Amino acid sequence: MGLFSKEACVFCGTEVGMLKRSKLQTKEYICNECKRKTNPFARMDYTSKDNAQLMMDTLAQQAAEFEASFDSAENRFQSAERSFKTWDLGSHRVQYRCNTRIGAFQMISDKFSSYEHIPVFYFDMMIPYQFAGDNENLSDIRNHEIMDVNAEYVSVQANKDMDGNLTSCTVTIPYNDICIREIRLSGNVSSDSDKEIFYDLAKRINSDRRVWINNGIYDAERKSRMQRRNLGDTAAAALKAAVTGGNVEEAVKQGIDTANAIEDGKVKQGFFGKLFRK
Repeated sequence: MGLFSKEACVFCGTEVGMLKRSKLQTKEYICNECKRKTNPFARMDYTSKDNAQLMMDTLAQQAAEFEASFDSAENRFQSAERSFKTWDLGSHRVQYRCNTRIGAFQMISDKFSSYEHIPVFYFDMMIPYQFAGDNENLSDIRNHEIMDVNAEYVSVQANKDMDGNLTSCTVTIPYNDICIREIRLSGNVSSDSDKEIFYDLAKRINSDRRVWINNGIYDAERKSRMQRRNLGDTAAAALKAAVTGGNVEEAVKQGIDTANAIEDGKVKQGFFGKLFRK
């Protein structure tokens, strides 16, 4: 099997040479055309055929849902930026935007302009990768890492030559995904001002992650207050129904429905703190 040998793409069947294909973790091959339908930051040597297919099937829907999320992000405790902000990282350009209401962001490099979809990334996955077997669930175990408001997971490494001169910088975003262990954005630099652009991008992503965490804490506390209020109102309504001969079961049912609506975010607390009218 030499440089000029051809292998069939496991997805489209096209036979391509070594320079136009990648080997998957499952030892099959994916051609460059099909690869452009996956996440550009995915490592094919970490990616199985099934996971590559899953990316092809879901990336468009994720992007559409992310775009739609901006329509309901009007809240002073949240931040959403529909337009992309651009960072020039040395030899290439990176575009980034975020919606802290849902805890997600999009990022793309002009190096990946040929890919079909701009991927969506999620803050609850932005922690150092840890392998989990098929029967393991690490979400509860690692929740303290996900919700650590003081963690600065996005880091920058500056590289110098033997004379101590800056040569390049790399922004590294850890990601706990089987196909994407980390997102690396590297570029050539020649001055401290060039380097600061890398730190600015890292600072922005770390800051957006903290806003998302604080949103979650605030929402959890708000829901707890609303649930306590609903519990008291439901008890009062049931007692009133029992005393006046009304329908106690209906009063309790309304309380349960309201509790579910609060949990689903469908009930908003009014300006004066009044939850709803009985």
